[in-house]
Amino acid sequence: MTIANRKFFLKWLPFNFCDRFCERCEEFRDECKVYQNELRFRFQCQLEGKDPYDTKVVFEYVGQMMAQTIAMLYQMMEKEGIKITKEDEERYKREEEMEEEKVKSHPLYRKCWALSADFRRFLENFWEFFEERPWILIYLQNEIEEICFYCHLIAVKSIRALYSQIEEQKDRIKSPRPDSLVSGSLGYYSLITCQRSLESILNVMKDVEKSWVPKINQLLKSIEETKKEFKKTFPKVENYRDKIIFHGRFLN
Repeated sequence: MTIANRKFFLKWLPFNFCDRFCERCEEFRDECKVYQNELRFRFQCQLEGKDPYDTKVVFEYVGQMMAQTIAMLYQMMEKEGIKITKEDEERYKREEEMEEEKVKSHPLYRKCWALSADFRRFLENFWEFFEERPWILIYLQNEIEEICFYCHLIAVKSIRALYSQIEEQKDRIKSPRPDSLVSGSLGYYSLITCQRSLESILNVMKDVEKSWVPKINQLLKSIEETKKEFKKTFPKVENYRDKIIFHGRFLN
């Protein structure tokens, strides 16, 4: 990451410039506000005797953060003399429904969701295979960890990128770091990380259990098709590698 991009990253909360793999992030953790907020959350959970990984506890925390954000926005609107009418709300709801329909009908959306389902089935079946041959996990632990972490980001980030692309086109937003390309880049490089992890698994399985070879090749084929759709939808996506914080071991 360049010095200019580092300054930009540290100036703003990195909610969408980063893959949030905090366990691997030694360079930015001490200065990252998002990470510091999470540390405070975990510390507060310890004081209150709560499990910071419990879904209910996490959603309560997220709800509190959203309530604080909404309250802050209302204060800003009141200060600027902005009022939202019922007509505004109805118009926004119609626009939101139209955008949702547009995103869900997009080829990239469909390919990413289908790929997520493929990855889920692959991991479920592969885990059963591992249980019978635990020694293989010694050789493939890093690859499995990469896939488990990054496969869900492919769909999540592509969806955000598609929504952002609609907003940027509608409002004619021009930015040196448009969210559509930042989010798209995170999804794209998550895809590449999963691809390279799968290729490593494939090389091992060729010698261990050949029956897995066609299954992995089919998944790699789906990844290639999704990569093409990413680059078709976001032609500059590969130019944003130095504008995100990414920790995939098998990226380079």
